[in-house]
Amino acid sequence: MRLVADIGGTNARVALCANGGVDHGSVARFTNAEWDSLDDVLRAFCRAHPDTVIDEMVIAVAGPVHAGRAKLTNRNWTIIADDLAQSFSCRRVVLLNDLGALGYAVPLLGTDQVTKICGQDIPDDPNGQALIVGIGTGFNISQVITKDQCTVCPPAEAGHISMPSAIASRLDDHACNPKRFPTVETLFSGRGLTAFCRQMTGSDYVSGESAIKNYGDPAEAKISDAIDTYASLLGLLLRDLSLSYMPSRGTFLAGSVGRAIARCAPDPMINVFQDSCKFRLHSNPTIFVAEEDSAALLGCTQF
Repeated sequence: MRLVADIGGTNARVALCANGGVDHGSVARFTNAEWDSLDDVLRAFCRAHPDTVIDEMVIAVAGPVHAGRAKLTNRNWTIIADDLAQSFSCRRVVLLNDLGALGYAVPLLGTDQVTKICGQDIPDDPNGQALIVGIGTGFNISQVITKDQCTVCPPAEAGHISMPSAIASRLDDHACNPKRFPTVETLFSGRGLTAFCRQMTGSDYVSGESAIKNYGDPAEAKISDAIDTYASLLGLLLRDLSLSYMPSRGTFLAGSVGRAIARCAPDPMINVFQDSCKFRLHSNPTIFVAEEDSAALLGCTQF
C-alpha cells in the first residue's frame, strides 16, 4: 500500500492510495505545531490503520528537495527519505516539492475541481504547459509540462527570488515601504498579506485573515482599499509569471491566500493580469482557482 502525504508549513494531510487514487476515507489532517517531527505524524497515522502494510511513501514537502532530503521552509523539520524508509520498513520513499505535487495533479483536475476566474475553459487536450502558483504560509510556483500523458514539473523555489522592480515601484507609489518586502514571499504569503495590510491601514492589529473577512464593509474602507491594491499587485506578478512560463493551459492559484484574494477581489487582479501584451499566447489568458483540497495528495498518487 502507498501512503501519500502533503506536508505544508502549517498543516499536514496524510492518506492511503487505493487503485491509483486517493482513498478519501483515509485522509487525516494534522496541525504541525502539535508534533515534534514528520516521523511522529506518520506514526500517528499508521496507528490509526494497524492492519495496513505501508510498503512505499510519496511525500510532498513545502520546501526544497534534493537527493532524497528536504527541509520545510517555514518549520524546523528536516526530512530524509532513507531514514523514513528504514523507520517504517518501506521499500521506497520519495520526496517532492508540494507545488510539484500539485502540478502532477493538474492534468487530472476537472471543471468541478477548479473555478475559472477569467479566460478560457480548461482545454480538452491536456498537452501543453500550465502553471501552479501557491500562496499560503509561503510562496512557490510549479511549471507543469504535459505531452502524451507524461507530465514533468521542474522544481523551483520562486518565493525567495528578489521582488520584481515593477511591484516594488507600485508599492512605493502607494506609500508602502518596498524595503519591507525584499523577496516575493515576504509579500505574497500569509504573513506578507498581514504586513502589507498593516502598512496600508496604519493599524498594528489588522491581520490578513481579518482583512479578508472585513473586505467590502463600508466601515472598513482602508482595509478594502488595501485588499484591492494587494490584488492588483498579485495580478502584476501573475502577468510576469505567465510571460516567463507561457501557460497555454492556464495559471492555477492554490493556497489559502491565493484563493481568498481571487474570491473576494478578482477584478483588480484580473484588470492588471489581462493588460495587453504583444507576447501573450492569446488575448484572453486564463486564471483558475484549484478548489480540490486533496490535489497535492492526488499528485502524489500520480507521481
